[in-house]
Amino acid sequence: MLSTMAESHKRGAMFDENIVRTRLREAKWYAFDLDDTLHSFRKASAAAITAVLRSIHEKSNLCCSLGDFETEYKRILARGTASAFVDGKTSYQYREDRLQQLVQKYDIELYKGQMQLLLDCYENVLMNSLELKTGVLDLLQTLKNYGHKIAVITEGPQDAQERTVEALGLTRYIDYLATTSKLRVARIDGMFVKVLDRLGLKPKDMIVIGDSWERDIVPATQAGIYCVHYTEVDTGHDETMRINGFDMLETLVEDAHRCSGA
Repeated sequence: MLSTMAESHKRGAMFDENIVRTRLREAKWYAFDLDDTLHSFRKASAAAITAVLRSIHEKSNLCCSLGDFETEYKRILARGTASAFVDGKTSYQYREDRLQQLVQKYDIELYKGQMQLLLDCYENVLMNSLELKTGVLDLLQTLKNYGHKIAVITEGPQDAQERTVEALGLTRYIDYLATTSKLRVARIDGMFVKVLDRLGLKPKDMIVIGDSWERDIVPATQAGIYCVHYTEVDTGHDETMRINGFDMLETLVEDAHRCSGA
C-alpha cells in the first residue's frame, strides 16, 4: 500500500497517509461528478452532435464546410452553457434551442418533423456511445461494501443525467443525484453547500471526486469538503490528492478500512 501512496505522491498529490486513510474511512458520503469523471461524456456527445450536424449539412446544400458548420455550433454551445443549466429546461429543450439557433444562422428551413428526427438521432447516438471509465463499478461496489453512501453531483439537465445514470448501469449504486437543473444553482455558485444542507451533512462527512479543477475541486474545497482530483495529466495542483484511475482510489479505500480493522 505504501507503494501506491508513494506513486500518488510522485504524481503530485501532497498528503499525509494517516490523514488520507482517516478521511477515506470516516466519510459517510462519496460524491462523484458524472460527465468525464465516471464516463467519457465528451467522446459520446461529440459522436452524437457530429451525426446530427452531418445530417443537416448533407441535406441543406450549404456553401460552408462541415468543419465550419461544427465550429459555429461550438460557439452556440459555449454561449448556451454559460448559465450551467440552472433554468430547469429539459435536455431536449436545450438541444432544440441550440439547433434552432444554428439553422437560423444559416437560413436553413427544416421540413416538418425534421427537428424531432434530429433530436432522436442525437439521443440514440449518445446513449449508444456511453462508456464508463475503467474501474468505476468495482470502486462503487467497494464503497457500498464498506457502508458508504454515493452521490452524483453534476451539471446538466435532470432528465438527461437520469437517463445517463440508468444507461451506464449506475442507478443501483447511487443514493442521491444532484443536478444544477434540479437545484437551480451552479456548482461554482454554491451547489456543494446546498447538497450538504439537503443531506443534513457536515463538510467532513463527504468526499468529492471530479475531473474539473475549476468546477469540481475549487468550489467543493471552498465548501470545506475534502476532494480527490481525477485527472490523467499532471495539473501542478500539488495541494490536492490526485488519482489517474479509479483502481487507485479503490485500493486506497480498502487500505483505509483494513488499517482500522474494519
